[in-house]
Amino acid sequence: MNFYPLRDRLLAEVHARPSTPIEAPMLVTRLAALSGVDGAEADRAHMALLCERLGQAGPTSGMRWWALDGGAWQLRWERHSEFSSWTLLQRPSDEDENAPLSVLPADWLDAMPGPLLVFTRVRLRRGHHSQTAPEERQDVIGARLMGGAATLLTDLRPDRHGMTHFDVVLHGDDPVLAGRLALMLLEIETYRMMALLAFPVAGSAAAQVAEMEAEVGTLAARIAEAPGVESDRALLAQLVALSGRTEALSASTTFRFGAGAAYHQIVHDRIDGLSEKPIPGLQTIETFMERRLAPAMRTCVSVAAREAALLDRIARAGQMLNTRIELVTQAINADLLASMDRRALAQLKLQRTVEGLSVAAIAYYVVSLLGYVFHGLGEFVPPFESPVALAVAAPLVIAVIWLASRRLRRGLEGE
Repeated sequence: MNFYPLRDRLLAEVHARPSTPIEAPMLVTRLAALSGVDGAEADRAHMALLCERLGQAGPTSGMRWWALDGGAWQLRWERHSEFSSWTLLQRPSDEDENAPLSVLPADWLDAMPGPLLVFTRVRLRRGHHSQTAPEERQDVIGARLMGGAATLLTDLRPDRHGMTHFDVVLHGDDPVLAGRLALMLLEIETYRMMALLAFPVAGSAAAQVAEMEAEVGTLAARIAEAPGVESDRALLAQLVALSGRTEALSASTTFRFGAGAAYHQIVHDRIDGLSEKPIPGLQTIETFMERRLAPAMRTCVSVAAREAALLDRIARAGQMLNTRIELVTQAINADLLASMDRRALAQLKLQRTVEGLSVAAIAYYVVSLLGYVFHGLGEFVPPFESPVALAVAAPLVIAVIWLASRRLRRGLEGE
């Protein structure tokens, strides 16, 4: 059968980034570094360098993920749309509390491509509900997960290493469930930070939008003043320049706002997958995100909407001003055409005035020529009187010439 060329890739997409079964106790640490679309190869080469140092095979060109087995630890690299993530699995130890990434070469970590955005850890351990009942604290986030299969505690604040923590107590022995929970929590923290990248952009764009809104308001007020062709054209040029600046601003923020909305939706989806049940005195992750993350995302949506509304206002003002310029231009053209009509009518009247003189002049020359003819006939035919013949022929010549010129003029006027 003739399969679609990308069929295998589409089938594999629904199985991408699966969760790894985890046997508690386990520490799962996630690092995510921004690198952009052009940084995928640099991230892959960085992962391949670590594999080479440990004497293992590494990812080749074009690969988007790779898993490295370090014996006492495992590291998984994954390439996302605009960042790469490194997920480290290791057994908990006292040494690791003081140096969270001590199992990885320090120089390799220092040379990581792109700035680090996410540094978080999920601690998985077994226990009972009574062991996880905290004292009531306002800054602690906690919930029962997956129908009571686990309990989560966190404050989403960075420690002295800059790392945020999720403390998960499993109330059963289910490695698959533990792996799913760890992956969802890592993705919540990762995509929360990725979504928040749009917030500083919104703050910067909001100031520019406010300035442009004031400028378009000033231009709109000037449009309402007494019109003039030159002033209207100057206003239209200013509106075009303002429209260009607004389009440039919108083009520079559209991707980040769109990506922020997509990341925010992923966070919501992962929170829904946790199936949280509240712990008395603690706020759930969903409540925390609604109070902290959602307002930032609504700010981004608001700025994007203001940019679109600003473009519409500029377009309407430009259309109104352009319409007025066209009306004034049409009136000027109408006056010009009327002036041309008057000039043509004057020329026609002058032509008709001169037409009588032209008939007389033509008739004079024709009669003069006939005089030579009649005089010659008088020499050969003695009874023929040339003066009488000229007197009779002159009116006829004038009449014929006048009728011919009148017929010609009417033909031209008809055309």
